[in-house]
Amino acid sequence: EMKKLGLYRDTTSNPMKIGVCSRSKDIIEPMLKPQWYVSCKDAAQKSCAAVREGRIEIIPHQFEADWFRWLENIRDWCVSRQLWWGHRIPAYLCGIKGRSAPDATDNGSWFTGRTEEEAKKRAASKFGVPESEITAEQDPDVLDTWFSSGLFPFSTMGWPENTLDLQKFFPGTLLETGYDILFFWVARMVMMSIMLTGKEPFSKVMLHAMVRDAHGRKMSKTLGNVIDPIDVIQGISLEKLHEKLLHGNLAAEEIEKAKAGQKADFPDGIAECGTDAMRFALCAYTSQARDVNLDSKLFLFHFHCPFSNYLC
Repeated sequence: EMKKLGLYRDTTSNPMKIGVCSRSKDIIEPMLKPQWYVSCKDAAQKSCAAVREGRIEIIPHQFEADWFRWLENIRDWCVSRQLWWGHRIPAYLCGIKGRSAPDATDNGSWFTGRTEEEAKKRAASKFGVPESEITAEQDPDVLDTWFSSGLFPFSTMGWPENTLDLQKFFPGTLLETGYDILFFWVARMVMMSIMLTGKEPFSKVMLHAMVRDAHGRKMSKTLGNVIDPIDVIQGISLEKLHEKLLHGNLAAEEIEKAKAGQKADFPDGIAECGTDAMRFALCAYTSQARDVNLDSKLFLFHFHCPFSNYLC
């Protein structure tokens, strides 16, 4: 049509990168959607005070700097996730029967509540109509995974009910985890516990080193660089390592990539090293750095070294 009107000028090739989902093969495109946010300022201040005043001890202590850097510069937390699973956000889009459908972009039409009835009651109060006249539709979004897992210290004990388990086992004493999720999980548990129960969830946080492969990469099924401790203890052939890849949900091209990685790192498989050699190798690594670049050859060194048991 543009050519007919004499408006056509030129066609130029425009190469670009298109994101494609590795599983469904759908084209991935950004989409702007309204999201739910939680203000964390008050919770962050109280979590900083818990560490400064010694109610929570972070070990090693140098990670306290990371704690304060994250929490003193806290931003509102986007807790919306457009997933099929998780805790559904307790927010309801409310309107009045017989009238036009409420606008989802209008904040005044949204009401939160532990139940739909509670949300309807708030909407009825604001709109000045009986509850029976209110329509409500829950937001299909679910809460961020870290939001749900932040409830772990007390929700597993029966909270919000004051159960015997909650009285006996909460708060806990020691949390041991990787340093990489100090903010993503540990801080969220502390903030949630303080705000919802008035107590710190634990008194000590022990952060261990991150176990990576010999090249410093995080262990990933796709890369085929995951080392099963049982395979180190008992030993395993390269063929058996390849066979394990077939029991997961990797795509065919990912399996071939993983096999190539296994062949490069373990051309002869993993020799039997035993439990003591594996434990001592991990201890020796952890004392040196924040990351453990795991090389199966070191297990063999501690297996054959006549002094390893005495050095420990």
